[in-house]
Amino acid sequence: TRRWKLVFEVLLFGAIINHTMRVVPLGGDPRRDFLRAGIGLAAGWLAEAWGTRLGLWRYYTAEAPPLWIVPAWALGAVVVRRTADRWEAGLAAWGPRRAAHAAVGLAMFAVVVAFSPRTLSHPATLAMLAACAAALLWHANTERDLPVLLAGGVCVLFADTWGTTNNCWRYWLQRPYGTPGLAAGVLFGLSFDTLVVLGCLKLAEAAEGLRGQGQRS
Repeated sequence: TRRWKLVFEVLLFGAIINHTMRVVPLGGDPRRDFLRAGIGLAAGWLAEAWGTRLGLWRYYTAEAPPLWIVPAWALGAVVVRRTADRWEAGLAAWGPRRAAHAAVGLAMFAVVVAFSPRTLSHPATLAMLAACAAALLWHANTERDLPVLLAGGVCVLFADTWGTTNNCWRYWLQRPYGTPGLAAGVLFGLSFDTLVVLGCLKLAEAAEGLRGQGQRS
């Protein structure tokens, strides 16, 4: 069992690295990528601080939050944007994309709310839920948002599965460092992380727009 678990972890980590190295160089724009990464870094620290300090998840180092995990949010914002860009054209021709956009967004938000029942009255949780809702509703655009939601869900699914099965972090409903609850934790992770990244990418696009207007004026 341990041998096959090790094989699974190696293959999973290899798939994550391979995808990252394949998509990041595609259509690279250092200025835009730096902006996305910078916003992702700041949002990632806030997200990790919220979850670790309120006990929703815990890292093996017991840091709240651990600084070593925060750069992953910056890289994740770039990877998700690149992956979404590759999927955008295909999804644009998909008939039920508007219904899928609403369903996926609502489902992810509902998962985040359902995962946080012990902290729903805390001001930090209310602020985080408001930020997730804003990410979905602010400048909502099916053609741009749906690829990000799907790409984010898939990318975080791989990353979160690797992290939880390696005991790098665990969610409050795991018993402990394992099942039951691992699948529910990963579902929360892919939902929450994707909504945060969606918000980061929208903020980056808004900042680019403001800069463009300033240069034209």
